Amino acid sequence: MTADQLGVLCRRLADDTDAVRTSPEVKALAESIAGRVRDGALLDELADDFDELEILLLRAGHAAGLSPVRSYGRFPGAGDGHRVLEVLVCPSGVCARIEAPGAEPVLCVALRQPMVVTRLRS
Repeated sequence: MTADQLGVLCRRLADDTDAVRTSPEVKALAESIAGRVRDGALLDELADDFDELEILLLRAGHAAGLSPVRSYGRFPGAGDGHRVLEVLVCPSGVCARIEAPGAEPVLCVALRQPMVVTRLRS
């Protein structure tokens, strides 16, 4: 689940109003995790840190923690039929974050790189 947690963390770090950015204790650990990912740490090595971050978020009253939110709605831009869908993914392929492409580049805050386009076939 750590790849999913990194995807959620990356998305939350990109939001200046999120508790991951506004709570000093949470922010310090979140940025430490992101820094170690940038430095090449394996996600398995960070499992305990993700657990600790999850606990800090839950103690601060953020019930969602780092759990990925699953949506069963249509993915934006998917349209109808069986066409190729382009999505933005983690630039290093280590997390499960997916975003819809738009006019502005989407930044992977954990790696400090733009997310990359990949093509999916339905």
